Amino acid sequence: MIKHLIISIIMGLLPNTALAIAVTAPQELQISYINISDPDQYIKTLGEVAFIIDLSASHDDLLALKVRRSSLKLKNNQPFTAFAVHRKAGIIVIAGGDTTHMSIASIDNNLGIYDAQVLFYGKGNHVISPRPDDVAVFDINFKPLEFTYVPLQTPGSLEIPVSIALDTSGSMSGHMDTVVTATQDFMRELPKFTRCSLLSFNSDVNYLSSQLFKNLENCPSSSYLLNNSLQAGGATALYKAIKTGFRLGDFRSNQNFPNITIVVTDGKNTADYGDTLSTLLEQKKHSNSKLFVFWAGNYTDGYLKGLADLEFVSTKNLKSELDSFFYSLGVSLSGLQTLHIKK
Repeated sequence: MIKHLIISIIMGLLPNTALAIAVTAPQELQISYINISDPDQYIKTLGEVAFIIDLSASHDDLLALKVRRSSLKLKNNQPFTAFAVHRKAGIIVIAGGDTTHMSIASIDNNLGIYDAQVLFYGKGNHVISPRPDDVAVFDINFKPLEFTYVPLQTPGSLEIPVSIALDTSGSMSGHMDTVVTATQDFMRELPKFTRCSLLSFNSDVNYLSSQLFKNLENCPSSSYLLNNSLQAGGATALYKAIKTGFRLGDFRSNQNFPNITIVVTDGKNTADYGDTLSTLLEQKKHSNSKLFVFWAGNYTDGYLKGLADLEFVSTKNLKSELDSFFYSLGVSLSGLQTLHIKK
């Protein structure tokens, strides 16, 4: 069952800053099955993040329930501490050691070898690469599958689509320099296997990068597109910007990996182009997209309920909170681990 959480936290890395975060995630991603008191000293910690994101593709609640109630074990006969399922590929990945949460972002069949992109989290919201012995793979009948996994291996030919939409409506006046600087820093720090589409929106949506996925540069190389200052003014075509972000992923080379859509805004939709939450939900499902929204102000609880996978609400310090939002997304996307599975 999908649950919608509103979480208010005080972050040590942002002194005196209160954050409100709304997360939509499958139930098993909200539960830590075993509390680990002695973390494995060999585990690779890639960075601490403010929140855990769910990149699950082809999730199945019924299969997840079966796994949750199963007695699956790791090779060393230890119980798993987290798991993820991929219904379409018929694959289950479990993990132990210091792993507390995980999600399978995509699985591609390459001549009988299934390449799975998996995101692992450890205690304290650390993105990690667990030891190979702390990972096991099964089919949906719980039959063990052979796999190879090299921690921190670059995900080969994977190209992650990232659509970024920046609100330039009149109410964003005074925020644009902060938003542009934070966005450029985020893009520069992303791995080179990401491809960035860049949009701005006020009364309408404006393309700052190519509309064709094949013509997009990697995200670090695309940051220059924001060198020219953005001017605030006009209404807020929020719904159209979200829809455009979803559609930009329709022609990506890897349809199995979720299309990442990021929106920075401070207001509700005030420009009517005929879009509704229902039509946006349909487009999101069609394009296999994930939506992450940063609210720079004017947040209304439930406004994007069921549509946004995560909503990060600025409450005090826009710069530090936006930096934290982008940093957490960047570390998570950079921390994907590749499992080569024989089935």
